[in-house]
Amino acid sequence: MKIISSRSSKDKEKNLVKKTIRNRHDLSGVPQKHVQHTVPSEVPANPVQQPLNSSQPQSFSYPKTELTPSQQAALQNVLYKKEQVYENPGQKNSRDIHAYSDRKLNKRRSRGKSIVSTILVLMVLAAVLFAGWYYMTMVDRDPPTADPVDVTILIGESVKPEDFVENVEDESEIVSIEFVEKPNVLAHTNQAVQVKITDEHGNSAIFESTLIIRINTSPPVIEGIGTIVTRVGNPILYRQGITARDDLGRDLTQEININSSNVNHNAVGEYQVTYQVKDITGLETIITETVKVVNVDVDYVHEQIDGLLAEILTDDMTQLQKVRAIHYWVTNNIVYAQTIGGGETVYDDAYRALRDRGGNCFNYYAIGEVMLTRSGIENMPIERIAGTPTRHRWSLVNPDNLGWHHFDATRTRLQLGSATAFFTDSQAKEFTRRFVDFNGTQDYFTYDPWLYPDIVP
Repeated sequence: MKIISSRSSKDKEKNLVKKTIRNRHDLSGVPQKHVQHTVPSEVPANPVQQPLNSSQPQSFSYPKTELTPSQQAALQNVLYKKEQVYENPGQKNSRDIHAYSDRKLNKRRSRGKSIVSTILVLMVLAAVLFAGWYYMTMVDRDPPTADPVDVTILIGESVKPEDFVENVEDESEIVSIEFVEKPNVLAHTNQAVQVKITDEHGNSAIFESTLIIRINTSPPVIEGIGTIVTRVGNPILYRQGITARDDLGRDLTQEININSSNVNHNAVGEYQVTYQVKDITGLETIITETVKVVNVDVDYVHEQIDGLLAEILTDDMTQLQKVRAIHYWVTNNIVYAQTIGGGETVYDDAYRALRDRGGNCFNYYAIGEVMLTRSGIENMPIERIAGTPTRHRWSLVNPDNLGWHHFDATRTRLQLGSATAFFTDSQAKEFTRRFVDFNGTQDYFTYDPWLYPDIVP
């Protein structure tokens, strides 16, 4: 083996001495008498194993008070440096090696952290670029499409945004259909309506159409109202069979207000009850009807009358034919008896006519009215002007909306028969003239026209 170079222990000792001499500080500025010399007799062969101060040096010391502060500091520094020269030189080399290793390791760690950071930054940048690419190419950015539709409603009816669009389409899910501004369904004019449609990606579109509002022109109609007849003490069902609707056909039955404060169902008599209803626009209808509280059993009277009507009427008859059939039955089955009439109510007189098969004009009128009403024929009572020589009671009828005519089922001495079943106002005047001529001072069909509807002349 070829040895390139080799250093002996003597060379190492020489170098150590040289290094020691080279590191000595200049003491020229310090008086020599103040320097404590420590001169070893010889340099140990192995300075690591044997301390330098093992030999006994010659020492010279002088009072330190003779040195200036700067000189004392310089002397102390020199002595401190000399002690370090003779320390184990391998310790410094060891520290240098470890420091170098730490620096190398720190550099490697820093280089590793830098690589990891760079990779993370690149990954984040790639994710951002991918998200941008995905949004630009894959995410729906087109607004929804739809066909606007005009809507017609009755005034006051509710509407929804969906009513104003159809054929709604979009690549994504629709999340909302809403009014830009809610329409006023109580307005008396048509109005433009805007509907906004939005999908799940926030794309939206606005569609405009027209809301057409139909307006009421006439007040509401109350149907089913008629004279209420009840026996004294019985409860009264004011709403039974009563309905109401507005001009556009909408049901207002639940909106009917009934005022029956004047009715005393525990006392015989005739009372007034009021029905009132108002539509959504404020148009109002008020109807006043009669409540008759009687002593007789009303259900019994109805049962007897319905049995008679089933015998004399058929379903194929017109109302005018029914009027004539009722008149014929009354005039031919009830005998005139002046002393029987005069009951408290029409049901009292009708009951007596049924029971006794006789009576005066009040009994004829009463049973005729009940039979007309149970047949569904519009009718109302009429009577002579107060103060005339004799009293008389008969009816007005309006079958099949042919107009109001006179109806009188009372037998007369003129024996006009069916001529008094359905006659005009001019016929009533002619009958009265003949009757007056026949009976002297008595008149007959004399009434106040202001109290009744127009009668066919």
